[in-house]
Amino acid sequence: MATWWTSDTHFSHRNIIRYASRPFTDVDEMNAELISRWNARVAPDDDVWHLGDLALGHDVERQVLMTGALNGHRRLVPGNHDRVASFFEGGDQRIRFTPVYEAAGWEVMPERFEHDIDGFRVMVCHFPYRGDSLDSGDRYTAERPLDAGLPILHGHVHTDFAVQGRQYNVGVDVHDYAPVHQDEILGWLRSLTPKGGSGSTLG
Repeated sequence: MATWWTSDTHFSHRNIIRYASRPFTDVDEMNAELISRWNARVAPDDDVWHLGDLALGHDVERQVLMTGALNGHRRLVPGNHDRVASFFEGGDQRIRFTPVYEAAGWEVMPERFEHDIDGFRVMVCHFPYRGDSLDSGDRYTAERPLDAGLPILHGHVHTDFAVQGRQYNVGVDVHDYAPVHQDEILGWLRSLTPKGGSGSTLG
């Protein structure tokens, strides 16, 4: 059983093809390719952490239910486009939409939390400590976690960066439109540990 991390699939979001320069002609091709690449890597019994912005479109319920075709035991950390986020721009819709996400096989997680990866303590959130996908400055400042020195796994920034200091973007736009194996993240975490350290200086 393997563990994978991903973010910002944006299933059925037509404009993301242009915004993030994705190599797809339309949402049907994008959706099919995202599912294909996911299932080529992730086995049915694997664990997957999705750090937000799963799907959006005119019929959100149908788009979310479509993601039931994805392999793995799937956990969703809500992003700003997810209807199960308390800070969703259209207002709090968690009561209505949580059953929709659960019907598609998602376990809805807290919006930010600390997590242990093989002895390394990390922050997990859709948002990085710093950085955004637009040039207008950091948005959603109230929803971002406090930077207390932990490495952070996040999404949100799309193609702006893959790694920036202690920030690791797991988004599909910088990972060949597929989830990232946790071993890759572990390699990055170990690279942050000072030589001669214990291997777990992140707590």
